[in-house]
Amino acid sequence: MLLPVVEQAELADAVALAERGLIGGVVVIGKPDEGITDAIDSLHASSMTGHLVIAVDEEGGNVQRLDGLLGLLPSAFGMTELEPRQIRVVIADRMAAMADLGFTVNLAPVFDVGAGPGIGSRSFGDEPGVVVTYGRAFADGVLDGGLFPVAKHFPGHGRADTDSHDDLPTTPPLEEMSDFDLVPWRGLTDRIGVMVGHLDVPGLTEGMPASLSPEAITGLLRTELEFDGVVFVDDLEMGAIEEITTLPKAAVLALAAGADLLITGAHYNVIPAAWEIVTALDDGRLSEERLGEAVERVFALRGVDPCTLVS
Repeated sequence: MLLPVVEQAELADAVALAERGLIGGVVVIGKPDEGITDAIDSLHASSMTGHLVIAVDEEGGNVQRLDGLLGLLPSAFGMTELEPRQIRVVIADRMAAMADLGFTVNLAPVFDVGAGPGIGSRSFGDEPGVVVTYGRAFADGVLDGGLFPVAKHFPGHGRADTDSHDDLPTTPPLEEMSDFDLVPWRGLTDRIGVMVGHLDVPGLTEGMPASLSPEAITGLLRTELEFDGVVFVDDLEMGAIEEITTLPKAAVLALAAGADLLITGAHYNVIPAAWEIVTALDDGRLSEERLGEAVERVFALRGVDPCTLVS
């Protein structure tokens, strides 16, 4: 369930973790070069639990990692100058090229309504209908190109008051979000993942980030909105989490709240997080049933039959 964030040169460190079965994949940052495909192949070959998630943030605009290899991609807001059907084609072509490099998951599109701190042109706009139309066209293009899309940042970062990289943002109250920020998140299937953001939602999370909140993940997302797909949690090394708890404890809280895949920041965070999860199983903070649900979803996303891993 753990996804460390690595630059291409750090994939060798991820190999050591994969050999021990400690990661479900990686999130690649930085600016990969032509050697990325061989590096990814080596990572898969080292994994004791089969094919891994190879994820990247390729939104376009100021959040894209592969422009040096594949050229520039417009921001989400810039894409609204095109027709949705054109966006689907553009994104499908981009994703097909990314699949050829070895990537399997794109941590996009952004489903946030509004351009608040930390979002800006990453949002398709200030109107829920526009975000739904263009966001889903983007997601369809990701699927057409052979990658798995992950929409972010549930339940909506577009009108939050600060950037979660720095501090814990507060959104409008839940009742005000229902017919605005939550609109893009309704009716999603398991063909798309959802990334939960580090957002305090008055009337829902009560001072805790949504990423660590059972009320947000199990309650709102899984029960009320009936989402049964893979739930990712945004990077647990961000400032919004650091002011709440330690990363290993945050990993346990996120899993217990209903998440499946956790972005753990630097690769050296993986082992402390893994030990904390084991300890939490022993002391009852995390149930085997909840952990089993997460493992089942992650193996399905990776295309791994766990029965083949048992000797």
